[in-house]
Formats: sequence, C-alpha cells, structure tokens
Amino acid sequence: MGRVGVGLLLFFASCKQPVPVYFDKPIGTQVQGFDAAITGNYIPLNDIIDKGKDEFSDKYEVRYDKIILKDSVYKAEVNGQEMNYEEVKDIIGVKKDSGKVDFDYTKCDSIFNSLCKFNELTVVTLGNDIDKMGPVKPVSGIVKITYDRIFFIGIDSAGRNMRDTLVQLGANILLTKYSGKYFINFKTPFGWEIMQIDIWEDNFLSARPFYFTDYSSCPVSVADLTASTKNIYPNLKPIFNSEKKVVGFSAVLDPKLFLEKLKKSDEAVLLLKIK
Repeated sequence: MGRVGVGLLLFFASCKQPVPVYFDKPIGTQVQGFDAAITGNYIPLNDIIDKGKDEFSDKYEVRYDKIILKDSVYKAEVNGQEMNYEEVKDIIGVKKDSGKVDFDYTKCDSIFNSLCKFNELTVVTLGNDIDKMGPVKPVSGIVKITYDRIFFIGIDSAGRNMRDTLVQLGANILLTKYSGKYFINFKTPFGWEIMQIDIWEDNFLSARPFYFTDYSSCPVSVADLTASTKNIYPNLKPIFNSEKKVVGFSAVLDPKLFLEKLKKSDEAVLLLKIK
C-alpha cells in the first residue's frame, strides 16, 4: 500500500528511537489556520518514486551507458570477441567478505534500557491511529490538509472509504509561522514538540519533525548520554520518570538555532499535491 498506510506524516523506519526534545515554548507567531497555498490533497512522494523505480527495475537494467531489457542478454566486446555480461562478472569477481565482525549491541541495549525509557514522539503516534482502523486496511489513501486540520482518507480493497483525523488545531496543537514557514507545535506534559511544514514549488510539501538519533546508544551514565546529545541541540536537560529513567530532554527554544539544527533532522516526509 505504501507509506500512506502507515500514518500521516511519520512513516519512519529508523531502528534507533529518536530522542524526544521538549521545548519551553512554541516557535514563531500563532496563526489560526493553513492558507490556500498549503490546503489540499497530498500523497507521499516516496510512493510515486518507489512505483516508478519498481516499474523501471522490473523491465530494465542499466549497463554503464546502455539501458538493457531484462529479457535480453547483454554482451560486451573484449578484444573483438563478444562476452556475456555474466562472464564479465565472473572475471571481475564479487566483493569478498571482509571478515569484519559487527559490533554486538546486546550489552549496549541492556545498559541503555537501564538508564532510559524514551517517550514516543507525539508526531510518530499520529500515524498509529491508522493501524488501529481494524482488520481491513486501506490499499490507497491521501493526506488532506484543510484550514484547521489534517486527516487521512483511505479506501480498502472492497471500495469502502475510511477517514481519520490526525491533527486538529486547538489549545494543545498550535499552528505558528516563523521565517516564512509553518510549524505545528504539540503541547505535552514535558514541553512542546515542534514540526516544520513547508511548501515549495507550489506542488510539494515537506513535514520535518525534530527527529534525531545521533546520540550514544551505549552510554555508561546519564551524563554520558546527555553529553552525546550536544550536536543535536545545546544544553539539553534530562527529564526523568518515576523510575529515574530518562524519558526525554528539555530545551530552551532559540528560533534561529532551532531552524539551523532542524536542517539536519534524520527524517522528513515529502508529499506531492494532487487535485
């Protein structure tokens, strides 16, 4: 079905959980709703790209400066003699196993879990509602943005429609503008999670949360873990739960610094506007 079926904006598949960063306030100036430049129907750009890549790969292969039909046999000339491409591969050989042993993270996981119990990002949980729609899952769908909300519309294999509101602006979900860009600010018990919404070339929309996994996954202490987050955002302070485990980090919002750091976010979703 594609990434639409996984959720609204965050169809992320990182094997490492992003560190939750909670800011002390929303960014920019609050606005009441999305303007006409953003409202509309969207499909994930990756769905289109993946479909195009799959269709091309099913039919063709690229051989340096040639496109070859997969049901044909590509031959190269070597010293005036024809040579099958498979023979060329045999001559070249395949990449040998370096013998490098992957790092064993089992011990690290145990240490990390003894120190941390990260909260799931609010923006990630938005997509979970679609997975709870029941045994019948959508086979196709769109993300629709209106003045004051974002919702998912899907259709199943029997032609039945389904709909789920993903974001509705209100006291706990604020829409703001800063430096010409929209931001959705999610209020949590720990502070504000912030995600950027940006439109470009009139047809493309990007949704970019503050999503970072660049932290030590094998810390020896909370201080070590905190030190490893300095490149994510400066002066992060750990937030503890009742078990004295780190559930996230608090931060003081500096809008310009926030935008600069956000450019390096691990994840973003690109959407294509359709009629």
